Amino acid sequence: MSNILEIQQLSKSYRSVKAIKNLSIHIDPGQAFGLLGPNGSGKTTTLSILTGILRQDTGTYSWFGETPSPGQRTRIGSLIETPHFYPYLNLEKNLRIICTIKNIGFDDIELVLKETRLFERRKSRFKTLSLGMKQRLGIAAALLGDPRVLVLDEPTNGLDPEGIAEVRETIIEQVERGKTLILASHILSEVEKICSHVAILKNGDLLAAGSVKEILTEEEVVEFSSSDNAKLLRLLEENNVVTEARKENGVLVALLQPGMKIGDLNTFAFGNGVVIDHLVSRKKSLEAQFLELVKE
Repeated sequence: MSNILEIQQLSKSYRSVKAIKNLSIHIDPGQAFGLLGPNGSGKTTTLSILTGILRQDTGTYSWFGETPSPGQRTRIGSLIETPHFYPYLNLEKNLRIICTIKNIGFDDIELVLKETRLFERRKSRFKTLSLGMKQRLGIAAALLGDPRVLVLDEPTNGLDPEGIAEVRETIIEQVERGKTLILASHILSEVEKICSHVAILKNGDLLAAGSVKEILTEEEVVEFSSSDNAKLLRLLEENNVVTEARKENGVLVALLQPGMKIGDLNTFAFGNGVVIDHLVSRKKSLEAQFLELVKE
């Protein structure tokens, strides 16, 4: 099966500002793919190009193994930045307008309102909705026509914890139904909870890409201590067991060498006459990895 999306050397500038620099990524069917980066990293520009809002300066991209064309838009549902609806019209009437613009029937309206838990508010005016409900209506509009792909730009931005949880649940349900998701966000924990794969951007540059699981477990962080931490640390560093180590709140914290396991550390210490009395694994969080990648 071909990639859902293939991006090759995509670049875009706004006068002297290079928003995207030679970006190349691919997304497979069924993936929940996160574009992660701080504000100004190029996430929205990338999604705007992919959805036909902007034109790239150089580079190419293809959807479903095909050259981009207007006909593909029925297979791609998008919500770029803040959803815009008529404030004095109710939810049903707003979605009818979207259907007319997309040149599709009204049959999906009831279904997408139920999927986004807005059916009971279908006769409410848009202006009466909470921010979370407005975002869910934006997702409902993106779901009209049953697209294969959802492209969402910061869908939880500005929401309170309850609104974030509601939007997250709606997105996860769509991924579980088999839709491919492309999600741009600077909220690290949301990407970690929703996405299976991630690309990390900074100032238009691609810093890292791969499965979230790989990024989380690329290096194992171990917390440990013994009756003689100074001797233990010296042994580990002299024998190249850890890549780096530090003292933190009375214990040692270290990154194991690639291929080393936590049990190997314990066996090594015991074999050299040091008994470890405290040993736990700290999986490196996506936040720690992200901050490490984007720091100056």
